[in-house]
Amino acid sequence: MTWNVHMFDLGEWTKDKASKAKILKLIEDENPDILCLEEFYWDSKEPTEPYTDILQKLGYPYVKLVTENINRKEMITSNASKTDMINVGHAIFSKYPLRNEQHYEIHSENKKMLGVEVVVDSNNIFCLNVVHLTSVGFGRKEMDYISDVKQKGVEAQDEDQSKSLLKKLRNASASRAGLANKIDSFKKTMDYPVIICGDFNDVPGSYVYSKVKGDLRDAFVEKGAGLGRTYRNISPTLRIDYIFYDNEALQIEGYNRPNVALSDHFPVIANFSLKKKTIKN
Repeated sequence: MTWNVHMFDLGEWTKDKASKAKILKLIEDENPDILCLEEFYWDSKEPTEPYTDILQKLGYPYVKLVTENINRKEMITSNASKTDMINVGHAIFSKYPLRNEQHYEIHSENKKMLGVEVVVDSNNIFCLNVVHLTSVGFGRKEMDYISDVKQKGVEAQDEDQSKSLLKKLRNASASRAGLANKIDSFKKTMDYPVIICGDFNDVPGSYVYSKVKGDLRDAFVEKGAGLGRTYRNISPTLRIDYIFYDNEALQIEGYNRPNVALSDHFPVIANFSLKKKTIKN
């Protein structure tokens, strides 16, 4: 499972007081062998809090974390003191041993890809990588403008706001293209069959999608159905969260995208069976 959990709804963006507990319950119910979370957060003073320890107790003894940002907690929630700091980044929770942890620097502004080797057994080892590529950075005002235009049509359009949106889209797209090139170069150095998952903030057919995917397979394309929307805040078609995998090593058996309003993204789940021995001589 890969899921951008949006800091477990720390800012209560969903307006659901129970969202944090529901996220944990969904993970417990789905019970994936490997759980990859983007926009995961943990306390700077105690990395096991508030969710790392809880998730480990659900059956994930192996954990790897990478920090992309360090934030003042009070900037996100009023339920914090001025000294509370949090780390925000990616997390991998696994029932299988994880080794050879890598923090791939894909951008100078602390943008990282978290990579590990997952040891299923001595003959089946995979290079698993989790990323969260540059978002467009639309705020509430911009999201409201998009919604207004969708509802009212041309008469709701504002030239200045539209130009601002287009500029942000162009800048974010150019930034992601550079990240995709870096990921492609790192991918070529990996010793075992590759899995890359996460929030790419880009759609199928884009340069970023094609560059990162390369010869890998897209789990949704192989076993998904419909439009496959993974981002909730713009409907109906944004599929921007992916699981790419090595088809020579893994046979995909199923794909699922639970329809839950607990983050701004839906979780993405793929089931695999081992296709053949993956260890290299």
